[in-house]
Amino acid sequence: MMISKRRVIHALSYEVILLVIIAIALSFIFEVPMEVTGVLGVAMAVTSVVWNMVFNHFFEQFERKRKLKRTIGVRILHAIGFEGGLMLATIPMVAYAMNMSLWQAILLDFGMTTCILVYTFIFQWCYDLIEERMGAKPVHS
Repeated sequence: MMISKRRVIHALSYEVILLVIIAIALSFIFEVPMEVTGVLGVAMAVTSVVWNMVFNHFFEQFERKRKLKRTIGVRILHAIGFEGGLMLATIPMVAYAMNMSLWQAILLDFGMTTCILVYTFIFQWCYDLIEERMGAKPVHS
């Protein structure tokens, strides 16, 4: 699978913005040093970048094969699929880094995922608009 410059820029911009949000929020909410939440954020970001590129590659193939337009429903499907798959890898990371039980980590991850679902939806929409304004050809055409 050849990874395009577009896909790398997309994944990295998504993760950098999210990393800053997560590190600050977790440190503030749980009164945990920023070093801990920052390292957790980086580990989750690296995992997410890999998942983002793989998931988007296959999701875009799915879109092309079914000739889907990026409607709100398709965007919701994308966000849920991406975050659901990512949770399988991140729950053990959260438990370890935050010194929590798996159950507590599941609850925290669900809370973070709920917030990230909204972020993902908004980010994808904005990214599509930016690409459109820059004259990029939509990948689903």
